[in-house]
Amino acid sequence: MDINQKKLLRSCIKAKDGWWATLFAGPVANRLLEPICNLNFLTPNHLTLFSLFIGCLAAYCFFKGDNSSLLLGAILVQLSFVVDCMDGQFARYSKKFSDFGAWLDRISDRVKDFLYFFSLAWGFYTQHSESFSYGCTPFVNFISNFIDKDQFFTINPNLHMITMQAKQVETWLVFPIAMIAMFAVFLIDYYVNQDMKFPTAKKTENKVKQVQQRNIFLRFFKIFLTFGLSVYRSVPILRFNIGEQALLISLFCACGAVFSLLSFFALLGSFYIIYWPFAKYFGFTEDK
Repeated sequence: MDINQKKLLRSCIKAKDGWWATLFAGPVANRLLEPICNLNFLTPNHLTLFSLFIGCLAAYCFFKGDNSSLLLGAILVQLSFVVDCMDGQFARYSKKFSDFGAWLDRISDRVKDFLYFFSLAWGFYTQHSESFSYGCTPFVNFISNFIDKDQFFTINPNLHMITMQAKQVETWLVFPIAMIAMFAVFLIDYYVNQDMKFPTAKKTENKVKQVQQRNIFLRFFKIFLTFGLSVYRSVPILRFNIGEQALLISLFCACGAVFSLLSFFALLGSFYIIYWPFAKYFGFTEDK
């Protein structure tokens, strides 16, 4: 590959993309494309299907549920995401665009989402009996050292997890939590792809400002939206784009923290599906 071809290939990296895609997956995908980008038989759809295949392998590892399989699955999730970045770059490089390719890319992402969450929940369920000990460790356990044992046992058992102590949790709860997490991810994808159609208050900005000045609730709500945007800007791993989702899955699974992963996705995803429509309407969102 000559210098001009390399420059052309580098220009195919998205100028605006998710934080993790820009920092890691996009550049890695671009380098991996170098030896194969001039193959005549190769199409972006081949790469999309290969990414889906790797995602299926990751889901198989999650089905097994043991720590070594979770670690391997975490690596495969990242590899699948890198290949997922390759298909778009290759389409721009080779000019091989198609409506079917765009559809296939979106559908394969949603299939991977389903496989990841279902397999993680199933693997966790098969690895545990009817209940398991769950606590906010290790920081939680550290603080619990300063709580007198006699005092601790006078606390309501439902509050033990808050006081940094492990609590027995019924294993079946992993499935509804996984469903909430998956629902949030699917709905967030809808938000992103319907972004241009979502209403905003820009046309009635003066009227909105007048209402905000009169209504103390809306003034506090504006502070909340401002805070949310500042967190979004300063903690990029919480932006919940597809790349950040893949990174979070890999990090939690590498630590063997499946229940924490699903709970985190359910909580953060639920926050975003409530926050983003208001943030979009009042103009507290990043420009894409």
